[in-house]
Amino acid sequence: MANLTTEGSRKGISSARSKDTLHCLLIPLQGVKILLPNTAVAEVIAYVTPEPVENAPDWLLGNIIWRDEKVPLLSFELLVGKQERSVQRIAVLNTLNGNPDLPYMALSIQGIPQLRLIQEAGIVVTEMDSKTDAVSASIDFAGESVLIPDLDNLEQELLALNSI
Repeated sequence: MANLTTEGSRKGISSARSKDTLHCLLIPLQGVKILLPNTAVAEVIAYVTPEPVENAPDWLLGNIIWRDEKVPLLSFELLVGKQERSVQRIAVLNTLNGNPDLPYMALSIQGIPQLRLIQEAGIVVTEMDSKTDAVSASIDFAGESVLIPDLDNLEQELLALNSI
């Protein structure tokens, strides 16, 4: 009977840990890193030159075709006021609201995303002086300063352009 109780307790501890752990991707950009839930990233692909969009803000690099879908390609660096942008790969992201007009958006990224298991206790929110709604939070994660994009806001910004 003691063994059953001990094993049951272990399962309970394991379940509690998995509830507090989030699978994320640490994505390198030019001069900054972002952290996204693994489920937000549909695929990472090689960089392709986007088709320009007329009268678009500088952060909207254009549209790419991915799996027969037209997907807007953004430069997160330009959104947060950096002068340089990433050009090595593209992370195609699932949008959050299930809008059939914008099921995906994409970010130009610098390198290969790295899988990270994040525990809520290991995240420290830091002060931000960003002048953009593109950032949900700035955190200190494992000694690194990392930005968490506000995907909902990015989606709304894209939908407001009406030109994508």
